[in-house]
Amino acid sequence: METGPLSAHPPPPELTPLPWPPPGALAAMQCPGRHGDLTADVAALRRWGANWLLSLCEPREFPDAAALEARLARARIGWVRFPIPDYGIPAPGPAWRVLAGQTLERLDAGERVAIHCWGGRGRSGTLAAALLLARGLSAPEAIAQVRRARPGAIETPEQEAWVLAQEGWRRPGSGRDG
Repeated sequence: METGPLSAHPPPPELTPLPWPPPGALAAMQCPGRHGDLTADVAALRRWGANWLLSLCEPREFPDAAALEARLARARIGWVRFPIPDYGIPAPGPAWRVLAGQTLERLDAGERVAIHCWGGRGRSGTLAAALLLARGLSAPEAIAQVRRARPGAIETPEQEAWVLAQEGWRRPGSGRDG
């Protein structure tokens, strides 16, 4: 069983819907193809109705990035890569906020966005909780909601502290640019 620094949870289900207000939908999952069945993982994304996959894995973590890219293209699922080190947080700077703004625009337009990292808990849960801040949740509420949906999410003290530090952030145009 794989565990992170703060969790002893078994691998989560292939794709877990996370709390998100309509019209869009948000989910987290393990790295597609992690357990050797890339076709089944992309099929799970299709069944869920994913429009966009946000990958947080570093290049070395992908079992076969070219195959994933090809299968996602055939399934008409957009793919954006935003590498974050395993058990880590986004690098300082505006890049994550730009990505978050783009993701929120997609969700506001009714799209279904899946986020993945290697195990689907640490980095994925961290960014999902940060996105919930833009919906007016406090950081502790956002963390709790993501963890209820995906036990073991937000695995390290650094990830939890990062979400707490983002609490004042609101996307550009929302009145609080943080």
